Amino acid sequence: MKLFMKHQLPYLVVIALTFSLFISLIWLDGYRKINILIYGSVLCLFLWIIFLSLSWFRQRNLYQLFSKQTTYFEELSQDSSELSNEIYHLISLEKQRHYQDIKTYKNKMNEHQTFMYEWVHQMKTPLSIMELMIEEEELDKASLLEETDRIKEGLNLALNMARLDSFSQDFIIEQVDLRKIAIEVMNEQKRHLIRNEIFPKVIIAENLMIETDKKWLNFCLTQIILNSIKYTEPVEKRLLISSEETETEVKVSIKDYGIGISKVDLPRIFNPFFTGKTGRITREATGMGLYLVKQVCQKLTHTLTVESELNEGTQVTIHFQKRGSK
Repeated sequence: MKLFMKHQLPYLVVIALTFSLFISLIWLDGYRKINILIYGSVLCLFLWIIFLSLSWFRQRNLYQLFSKQTTYFEELSQDSSELSNEIYHLISLEKQRHYQDIKTYKNKMNEHQTFMYEWVHQMKTPLSIMELMIEEEELDKASLLEETDRIKEGLNLALNMARLDSFSQDFIIEQVDLRKIAIEVMNEQKRHLIRNEIFPKVIIAENLMIETDKKWLNFCLTQIILNSIKYTEPVEKRLLISSEETETEVKVSIKDYGIGISKVDLPRIFNPFFTGKTGRITREATGMGLYLVKQVCQKLTHTLTVESELNEGTQVTIHFQKRGSK
């Protein structure tokens, strides 16, 4: 009530001054019937009291909330004043937004926790193999390099997942030569390709420029190629990277001739931690590679599509929209 009266005080002062001025003008005009003036004053005072009482009754929950006598803002909906209803609506929207932010944060925390569990589990395997090799004094250089490559692959995935949270501060859109970056990624994965006896072929036009972030595109191509290497069949050890240019876009496709993805699994391959039947066969999948590639492409406004036939292979395509096209 005190807070309510404090808010109403300026209005009461203005009304009192206005009424006093009105009475003074009547008095100066020569009107001298005191009883009528007193009656009018009492009547106005009575109307003010009724008005204040109704205002307090309509907004009591609002002022109780302001004065911290209650913490249940839902009670505002019981008030009949437009101000209370408007404030209730605004608080409800803000509360809903905060709940959504908390839910998003919790989902991210759960995602990170699950990823770290899977990642640590994956990293234990190469470390155990290296430890066993040291204990048995069978230090085969090729095997050591293979295990260190697996560790590097896992570290790179974890690092880029962490970087994805601050993506807006960690990307630069520039003109990138598609052929050069494709060859660069192939050279970086040369040991993987040689080890698995896979013969890559790059069919991309010279000086084909796209607008993207070079570092993130390198990550996307690397993840797609690593997936292709994992699931390539012993018979068809080929990997093809090709491009296609239209009036509206440039496309780069990575095609393998491996075990493929079943139609049941295909719609879910971009879900976090989804490995599917194909991933369970190799037992090396974390289910995060394509998920992170999808996230990066969305942030860079690129489109990612996948075509696959079981036992025939998979083709992953990144679409780069040309400037000015819709």
